[in-house]
Amino acid sequence: MASRVLLSEGVPVPLSGRQLDLLGVLVAHRGAVVSKNELLNRVWPGQAVEENNAAVHVSALRRTLGREAIATVAGQGYRFALPMRHDEDTSDEPTDRAVEPPSPVLRPRALPSAPVAMHGRGADLQALLSRLVRHRLVTVVGAPGVGKSTLALACAHERRQAARDGAVWVDLLNGDDPSDPLPAVAAALGLDPGTDLPTLLALLRPMSLLLVLDNAEIAGARAATFCHAVLENTEDVALMVTSRKVLRVPGERVLRTPPLSVPPAGAGVDESLMHGSVALFVDQVRAQGQPFALGVHNVAQVTALCRRLDGVPLALQLAAGRLAMFGIDQLCERLSDRYRLLTRGTQAGPRRHQSLRVCMDASMALLDDVEQLVLRRLEPFEGGFTLEMATAALSDRQLDAWTVAEALEGLVDHSLVQVDAEDRPRYRLLDGIRAYGLLLLEETGEVDIARRQHARAMSQLFDRAERALQMMPDARWIAEFSPELGNVRAALDWCLEHEPVRGLGLLAHSRALFELLSLVPESAWRHAAYEAELPAELPPAVLARYCIDHAGLLAPHDPKRAAIWYRRGVTVSRTADDPALRYLALCRQVVEDRELSQAAMRYAMGELVALAGRCEGAHAARLKLWGLAARAHVWRVEGQAAEADEAMCASLQLAQEVGASRWVLDDLHRLMNLQVGHGEPLRSAALVRQWEDAASRASGVNTANGEFLQRVLGCLAAVLLAEGRAEEARDVLTGIVSPRSSRERHPEHPHDAQHEAFDRLLPVFAWLAFEEGRDQDAARLTGYAGQAYSPIRADPLPPWGSLVQRMRTRLDGFSMARLQEEGHRWDEPRAMAAALAWTAGIAASMGD
Repeated sequence: MASRVLLSEGVPVPLSGRQLDLLGVLVAHRGAVVSKNELLNRVWPGQAVEENNAAVHVSALRRTLGREAIATVAGQGYRFALPMRHDEDTSDEPTDRAVEPPSPVLRPRALPSAPVAMHGRGADLQALLSRLVRHRLVTVVGAPGVGKSTLALACAHERRQAARDGAVWVDLLNGDDPSDPLPAVAAALGLDPGTDLPTLLALLRPMSLLLVLDNAEIAGARAATFCHAVLENTEDVALMVTSRKVLRVPGERVLRTPPLSVPPAGAGVDESLMHGSVALFVDQVRAQGQPFALGVHNVAQVTALCRRLDGVPLALQLAAGRLAMFGIDQLCERLSDRYRLLTRGTQAGPRRHQSLRVCMDASMALLDDVEQLVLRRLEPFEGGFTLEMATAALSDRQLDAWTVAEALEGLVDHSLVQVDAEDRPRYRLLDGIRAYGLLLLEETGEVDIARRQHARAMSQLFDRAERALQMMPDARWIAEFSPELGNVRAALDWCLEHEPVRGLGLLAHSRALFELLSLVPESAWRHAAYEAELPAELPPAVLARYCIDHAGLLAPHDPKRAAIWYRRGVTVSRTADDPALRYLALCRQVVEDRELSQAAMRYAMGELVALAGRCEGAHAARLKLWGLAARAHVWRVEGQAAEADEAMCASLQLAQEVGASRWVLDDLHRLMNLQVGHGEPLRSAALVRQWEDAASRASGVNTANGEFLQRVLGCLAAVLLAEGRAEEARDVLTGIVSPRSSRERHPEHPHDAQHEAFDRLLPVFAWLAFEEGRDQDAARLTGYAGQAYSPIRADPLPPWGSLVQRMRTRLDGFSMARLQEEGHRWDEPRAMAAALAWTAGIAASMGD
């Protein structure tokens, strides 16, 4: 008996000796009923055993041979029910020859119906098909509700003809035990769900088959073990798995399913319908019999809805189901409570698709406690985060840095956190998952804890960022820190009400971010929000920074209030025990405070000279720039144009060396104004021409240099006027403000670029008109420039004061005032026409 073996197509089937004995007795009786007593006597001769021993071994044989192989005859016993081939040996005794019952018959289930429409998934489907051609295990992962199963089903229908035995679909959620894929796979193949793994592998070995495991995340490690066993024991069975979590099996290739594409803001109807999210939403609305049409009246709302729902198909389908109830406007407004709004899914679908909350709860249940905690605490991050930021925000006595990193990796594997694969990976939560995180924070009472940790992390990050700016070019700094704009805004919003001291520190440290991103108006209203009630416990350094920054933002439109804040800032800086801060406060007061007297300037310069040795070190180049600007300003005010010109040139060269691109632009504007105010050629003309040549060559291949080139050309026009070459200056100015030039340098907003360039160059245009003998146009242009000069001011801003003095050599005071009043009423087209008119009076007659 020790040599007996059961073969299935030449492959041994693992059976115990008792099971072989029992099978031999049943087969020997050729389909006749064998009583339980006879089985016990033949299989366990001379032993006292319980009757259920026979039943246990019969069940084991059924799992191997199929339930129909052995029939139970009530009250009598068992009989072998499969057809047999009769041999010459008909002995009714157990035989020593191998017994080989017929193999179970495979009856694979048909694939579910193919998806009716695949909106926006053409590229994803091709990518999946391509991977299946080259790899035997492809796992389709993605966020909850993103459409993994729909994509995989479409792919299975495409690939079923490529495999000899077709494709088999196995939904693990429909099995008796969702945590074990084996019974579900056996049932899908038409086998007994009790079929063991060796038998199943033996049946799969000769097959050419695409086996699809849907919702494999529910089976966890067992799904990975099963897939690994299939890969190791078969040659032509391919596996496609849909899961919210990567399996991490050798040979696995992962396809991450992205959300459907969303149109950009301002997209038209036709362009919007080319994006999968809009096409799916419109299709789902129409499928419910709603008379809905996408048009110019609602395309903005629909695209906004798709964007806020992240292009996630399940969310879009649920939203489409609520459109009839609320309408598109109300639907968009209620998305802030999306987990109560997006319910009432299709009744025939899985329970997890009945509502967005159930779908997310199912994903949350797959996480361990630490992963759930980390997911909640990541909610405040807006616009993404790095691993270092997450570690800084979440690490505490309970979670160390390694625990946070491992939990974050687990969330990426579960498709709950998206990651951009770069040299320095950046992570982000979809808006829907952030909203779910907020819901959980509210339910656990952790909202303030998470917000406080986030604000602390952002404060630490931008404290380092401000120091890094001293040693980094603007372009590199903005590339590294501009992605955190959303996080800075979120932290500032929370701090304003809950931790104003930390908020003021972050506001000071992030000043450069708002400035380099041209968000100065936002910085202004954020500073203004603190003005009425500054915290009493503010450290002197923080208070001084706030006063100086707030004054700088007020100076262009409210110089008197700005002067008050400058004085307060300088006074507080003297108590802060920080020479660099005091140096900065004094420099900014000298450069920006319009109300500062010449005597106060000289006093401040005395302090600056004393502090310069302690503050203008090797790693304080940007502080030195402020020192040069202060010196240039004082020399200009005192009429020492040559000295001011020399300081500005030194400042420009230093700024270019350290990569302070924004400072270079501001210095060029100051240099242009100095040239206009002085009216005579300065030594900087050589530098301007050198930079104009370099900028012209660079702008030919890099349109990012457009604004720099405009500033340089503005200086060049002023230089040409100082040299008496008005015609060449006109050509330069015309090129700067021409519509074609604006379109080339700023294709997205050409009119805004033209408007900004014209306003910035107004002093040069007025000087051009004066040099060409168009005195009246020149006077009117000084009146038009009301934001920089008002006839009622006794001390016009530079360079208008010097320019107006030169005009008064040809125009009497009454005529000058009248012409300025006329120009003050002009709009931009009339002012531009006057600026570039060939003869006097053309613009004045327009519209009169």
